Amino acid sequence: MACALLVAFALGPPHLSAQVSSARLIHVTVTDPLGRSVIGLDQDRFEVLRSAAACSITDFAGADSPMMLAIVSETQSSDLAALLRSEDELIQTRSLADAVQRLSASKKPRKVIVTTATSGAEMIPGSIQVVQANRADLAGAVDELGKLHQYLLWVKCSTSSANLNVVLDRPLGLPPLNLTWK
Repeated sequence: MACALLVAFALGPPHLSAQVSSARLIHVTVTDPLGRSVIGLDQDRFEVLRSAAACSITDFAGADSPMMLAIVSETQSSDLAALLRSEDELIQTRSLADAVQRLSASKKPRKVIVTTATSGAEMIPGSIQVVQANRADLAGAVDELGKLHQYLLWVKCSTSSANLNVVLDRPLGLPPLNLTWK
């Protein structure tokens, strides 16, 4: 028998102004009791509620979904391509604006920027995940990719309440799982 895990989430002031519309992207992380990432869950395991009304999940991507990765740095690195799978794409550029433009045009479900820039983050849309890198350790920042939210849920809600509940229908045989998201 499947068990539902209900987690409540209230938008804080920084997110409220950016999320006025009824459509939004939710970045979700699922971990087991030991803090290990749980991947491989399907969209039908997730339900998003806003003020007890169901929201439609219009699109879904998991950690195993194809990714477009943009590295924004003054120096180019040839060893980063080895970290990607064949279905992933890599952009290396010196311009944050160029990276945002190219990622926004991409059809890949997961979009990530690794940047050493300390300014300009306000130009990055919420649909693009960001990893802040140290100029001296760009390769170390790429290791952070494994810590990104594993699931991306694009949802549309008919109500305008700021309170969200995410429900996970836990697969049989798994221990209780933890959900975090933003």
